[in-house]
Amino acid sequence: MNNLAYGKHTAEDVAPKVEEIIRKDLGLSLEMPYIVEETGVEAGTLNAIAKDAANFFFGGKETLLFKIRFDVTSPRPASILVNMNRQGVGCHAGSITFSTFINKPISSEVSLEEPKTFGTSKFKGDADASTKLNNNKDILKGADKLARVKSDVAGGLRMDRYFKVIPSTGGCNLVVITLARATSMGIGATTDAKDFFSLAAMIEAAL
Repeated sequence: MNNLAYGKHTAEDVAPKVEEIIRKDLGLSLEMPYIVEETGVEAGTLNAIAKDAANFFFGGKETLLFKIRFDVTSPRPASILVNMNRQGVGCHAGSITFSTFINKPISSEVSLEEPKTFGTSKFKGDADASTKLNNNKDILKGADKLARVKSDVAGGLRMDRYFKVIPSTGGCNLVVITLARATSMGIGATTDAKDFFSLAAMIEAAL
């Protein structure tokens, strides 16, 4: 079982399992290199576990143990950053950040609206860029699906939506922060990493 929730705290035990998920999501056969960014948070103490349990139960802020960064070169240069948060004696994947450079300039920032009860969220911000993106139903549908604000992984996680296109020198940066999606009745999980690259290509073409 590999559902991005694990019974250990240590990066050497957890990171290879996260790499397996990312590699599968991207359809790659060879193992992917990654970098573990430690936070200096002491793992496994009874006080920390008790505090985390209370925070998790009451919807409090989670405690970050470490980050795993993947620098992808194909199908386009991009970074994937997975936050691993403490959960009792183990840990789980929290927010997942995807970022890539788009070779099209925009005047100001564009962001995706919060999820709607009825209808699909639209882009707002830079008028010209928003209009171009909102005119593409596939982009709207894909962005709304990828930028999740809740997940069943680790017993249920929630966050604010973050899907932005940010001006940068010579173009712009696409940054999406999302949560993993549970699969196989909770036995497995996916980051839907492949969808990010499809969206990036469509956004670049639309802009």
